[in-house]
Amino acid sequence: MLEIHLFINPLGMRCFRCENDVLRVDHELNTKINYQFVPLFNMQTITDTMRLYGLSSCDLKVRQHVADTIFQVILDYKAALFQGRKRGRCYLLRLQDAMVRGQADYSQQLVEQVAQQAKLDLEMFMEDRRSKLAHQAFQEDQQMAAELGVTQTATAVVFDTDQTDYGYLIADFDYETLIQAFREN
Repeated sequence: MLEIHLFINPLGMRCFRCENDVLRVDHELNTKINYQFVPLFNMQTITDTMRLYGLSSCDLKVRQHVADTIFQVILDYKAALFQGRKRGRCYLLRLQDAMVRGQADYSQQLVEQVAQQAKLDLEMFMEDRRSKLAHQAFQEDQQMAAELGVTQTATAVVFDTDQTDYGYLIADFDYETLIQAFREN
């Protein structure tokens, strides 16, 4: 069984494609895959997001707004995961689709709409997204990234549970890179 931790920017188009690559691999390989999308929050993620959306990196108000938005999207994703991994991933992918492809602005209305589409218990979700537990889950993700040496998004760390001595760190993750790494083992 493969275990994949894909470190993502929840507002990045490239990461959105990487997530879909993981879903594609899950359907095409003849092995069980356990995967997790792990949001990465650091200065590089904020700067990359500003560049992606054509925002001025010198404007501190804009930088703070982008940082706050990324942080809240991550907490929302963590809260959605509390209702199951599939629903959590569904929430994240739908939110990304609306914001990255559809260019919708992050808002309370969008959050509620996507939560309903992902079949989340809305009342519970709204409570969880502001909870200490969501903050703790966020901190654990950042700690895991630090322990694994991950500093950039679109990076995957892949473990083969049959060979637990080591894992593969795949920078600039994509479908072909993962398939090649899998076949070389």
